[in-house]
Amino acid sequence: MRSAIYEGVVTHRRHATPATGHVAHAFTRRVTMAYLFLDEVDELVARHPLWSATRWRPVLFRRRDYLGDPATPLDDAVRDVVAERLGVRPRGPVAMLGQLRTWGWLFNPLTLYYCYDEDVTRVEAVVLEVTSTPWHERHVYVVDGRDHHARFAKAMHVSPFLGMDHEYEMRWTVPAAAVAVHLVNHQGATRLFDAGLTLTRREPTRAEMARLVWRRPLRTYAVSAGIYREALTLWRRGAPFHPRRVVDAARAPVSTVPIPTPPAS
Repeated sequence: MRSAIYEGVVTHRRHATPATGHVAHAFTRRVTMAYLFLDEVDELVARHPLWSATRWRPVLFRRRDYLGDPATPLDDAVRDVVAERLGVRPRGPVAMLGQLRTWGWLFNPLTLYYCYDEDVTRVEAVVLEVTSTPWHERHVYVVDGRDHHARFAKAMHVSPFLGMDHEYEMRWTVPAAAVAVHLVNHQGATRLFDAGLTLTRREPTRAEMARLVWRRPLRTYAVSAGIYREALTLWRRGAPFHPRRVVDAARAPVSTVPIPTPPAS
């Protein structure tokens, strides 16, 4: 099976600059993420009775938690976005790196989709699905997968403690024994913030899948709790607050497209 479970750390580092109110802050959190080839979802969840893709279970892959119209298969929705933004529709499988709904809760600040060629030897495009805090709005960025480096304009207000006049710089590796993603916020030549994801692959054995149910049951809750805890720390330190500003999607760069929020459960 090509799918896997990845475990490791996410790091955030805010730099002391005029744009950040000279408030520096950093933290590291452990994370567990599923790496799902979307054509293997049914096969994977069948390996453990407490995982499902169709009805409530402690670990649930719920289609409407992710990009696009819930009536459209997720891999097709990803291919549609890539075709619209890059002009070429991927023909190979699509793999998702993100968290799954666990014990009823899910918040994915960032979900990554890797679009492979037909031989599954090369990533043709990478799709970043970003969800904002606290508004839970979504925006998608699409980058060419042939280069593991990209720089593009910020097009959605993600955090109330960072402004909109930024560019993102992204570097990534193709998931294998390990996977890494590094995302930097720039304002001109100034680095304001960077986030990193460093994970190690685990095979999705029944025992490993059970660990997500019993040994790491609150990881998805911890993601949301940690975001608000760190926000409170920034507020107490006097970090500047930026009111939410909606960007006209028609003026966004060609690599971006807004994705509607899925219906409530």
